[in-house]
Amino acid sequence: MNKLDANGPYEHGEKKLLAAFHPDDVNGFLAKRLQQAASQLRVSQRSPLILFPLIFASCWSGEASRASADAQVFPILQNATVGVTGQRKTFGLDRPVDTLRAQLLKQDTQVTLTMIEALDVAAENNRDFQRQKEQLYLAALNLTREQHNFSVIFSGSGAGEIVDVVDNNNVHGDSVLLADDLRAQVTTIAGTRIVASFANAFLRSIIHGGQFDGSSIFNLTLTQPLLFGAGPSIVREPLTQSERDVIYAVRTFERFRSTFAVRVISDYYRLLGQIANLQNVEANYQTLRQSSEQINELYRAGRKTITDLGRAKQSEYSADAQRVTTKNRLQTSFDAFKLQLGLPVTAKVDLDINELSRLNEQRVEAITVDESTALQLARERRYDYRTTVDEVEDAGRRILVAENALEMALDFTSALNLPAETGKGLNLDWSRVNWSAGFELNLALDKLVERNSYRSSLISFDVAVRTREQSEDQIALEVRTALRDIQASFDGYKIQTEAVRLAQQRVEATTDLYAAGRVQALDKIDAQDALISAQLDLTAASVDYSVSRLQLMNQLECLALEPKGLRFDPALPIPQPKPVEQKS
Repeated sequence: MNKLDANGPYEHGEKKLLAAFHPDDVNGFLAKRLQQAASQLRVSQRSPLILFPLIFASCWSGEASRASADAQVFPILQNATVGVTGQRKTFGLDRPVDTLRAQLLKQDTQVTLTMIEALDVAAENNRDFQRQKEQLYLAALNLTREQHNFSVIFSGSGAGEIVDVVDNNNVHGDSVLLADDLRAQVTTIAGTRIVASFANAFLRSIIHGGQFDGSSIFNLTLTQPLLFGAGPSIVREPLTQSERDVIYAVRTFERFRSTFAVRVISDYYRLLGQIANLQNVEANYQTLRQSSEQINELYRAGRKTITDLGRAKQSEYSADAQRVTTKNRLQTSFDAFKLQLGLPVTAKVDLDINELSRLNEQRVEAITVDESTALQLARERRYDYRTTVDEVEDAGRRILVAENALEMALDFTSALNLPAETGKGLNLDWSRVNWSAGFELNLALDKLVERNSYRSSLISFDVAVRTREQSEDQIALEVRTALRDIQASFDGYKIQTEAVRLAQQRVEATTDLYAAGRVQALDKIDAQDALISAQLDLTAASVDYSVSRLQLMNQLECLALEPKGLRFDPALPIPQPKPVEQKS
């Protein structure tokens, strides 16, 4: 029995093969045949073993696949974002490792967040924000699949087997058969499908040895649809829709960013308002408690009646109950805000109370945008509305595709066949070229499925038109509501400012009169209650105005967010119109 050279490159592979089929473990006859097959594998210039590097090259690792996908997807997103927003952005899908959430889970520390820091924390930790980024990535990833359908696609396969043949003399004639098939195909936007393949087959007798006897053949086929599936608008439709889906995904992401940023800041302001309210409520409680103690001393001295003392105590208890309720509501709101930021609910998080002072320093002024101008701006700029309008066009294109599917199939086909020279394996014999050309016809005798698809596409178009109308009415409702809200909050702020001024004058006057014994304790308590109520209402009015202003800017798609994250300056005026979107 022949054996491989001890220094041969396939000695290790032979030993593994022989160890796997040892004669003591399996049928001796089969093991013998395998030993003979392994001993016959010598490297030669014409051996199919030259395909082994291709086998190893076709293996993809997970890390390489991930890097390849990112390298193709991120440029798509960058170009699409430039077309939608006019800004060039860098994209990243992985969440940061050293986030505030991770730090708070490791150690129990107190954290105070400014408004900008709250936006940064939400961008890093909020789960919905991460999911939106992933949806954006997946839309571009799907586009790469459609682009791949119009590129040159390579494929290959191989097979090997041992054939045992017994002749009339009961003599076994075993042979080794190795085959491979390399293929390349491409589909053009006109629907033309070109396939080129190169097949090899190598046969070698184990008993008699010798060289591998090879045969090869080269095939080239071309198919061109003429009716069904013909034309760039039909063939390219999946790619066109995927390209537009990426634009829609960018719009959705940008719309989510602005809406989410407004929600974070609005909740931040409302929490500050609740903190200020709690401080005012606690201050009012302390004032009423001290007043109750003073009245109690005067009652013991006989200068106040039991009625005065009872009213003072009731006001104190009422203020204490309000303090407990306000504190409980604030803690619940804090937990909800931490959940929105993506932080542990049990984390110790405070807000920067100075943000409320900076909010009060901002000018509160009337918005001069009239309703017709606001509606026009919203229809021109709102990302969600523009997508709804474009989806009507998508539905129209799908009607054309469905109508084309009703056609019968008529394809022009051609083929070229080039075998190898006799006994020379890989050498092609150009004198034996075979070719063919013709037509293939598939009559449209049963088109029930296509008929239903066509009728469905017509209904889908009507649905898309109604959705666009609904979106336009919904935007008008939202814009009109936002305009009314900001006008109401502006008027409310002016009213509460005057109410606080008058309440302060009343408290000063009743305090002096009460000290002089000219008014009852109830009058002083009522004045103090009126002041605290006016202060709470003024704080709420200031917060409501700022939130209403942000809501209006968001409804008009006027927020200018930074390219990355959620940062923006809420004090900026309504910006100029954004650049016109470049459609692909």
